[in-house]
Amino acid sequence: MQKLVTFFLYGLIFFLASCNSNERTGLVEKQSEDATSIFPVTDFLKGQLNEIESMPVTPLKTVTINGNTDSAWVTRESVRPFVAPFLTPVIDSASMSSYFSAKSFLDQTINAFTLTYDANKNLPGNIKLRHWDVYIDPQRNNVQRIYLVKEKGENGVNVITQLTWKTNKWCSIRTILQKPGSDPEVKEEKIIWDFN
Repeated sequence: MQKLVTFFLYGLIFFLASCNSNERTGLVEKQSEDATSIFPVTDFLKGQLNEIESMPVTPLKTVTINGNTDSAWVTRESVRPFVAPFLTPVIDSASMSSYFSAKSFLDQTINAFTLTYDANKNLPGNIKLRHWDVYIDPQRNNVQRIYLVKEKGENGVNVITQLTWKTNKWCSIRTILQKPGSDPEVKEEKIIWDFN
């Protein structure tokens, strides 16, 4: 009987050891890589846009080009078309988890829990999104800010567009045009709807 139990224990140890082989570990890592959880940025931005459109406020838009700033009052409804380039493609787990990897950390210098997403493989040509960050207040557990970067090249000109969304306050789009052999051209547009 003791030999049978010893044989069984050795068999169990051998089986468990084989489960931890590199092949098995690679399978587990691949599964976790494929299952990246993505914060639903697009839904969050659409919710913010719905809130702005229901507010009794007139937003202020500023445009800064080469250090010169101009401003004008705009309608609440004009904010949605302004950020429309960042509403596609949809940023959520179903759409982006196979193309982007996630990192998270608590940044005590800005008092925010930061979710960072970067492309982890060659993206399809229709996805110009390259990177985004979501900053969450660890005490209140709400989103403080979202930062997205899109990049595309056309006719030798590299165009980078960056959206910064400050929750319930303002949003800005910075466009950087880099032509070969010349300094970058920077245009920043900002819409403010909370003046407190």
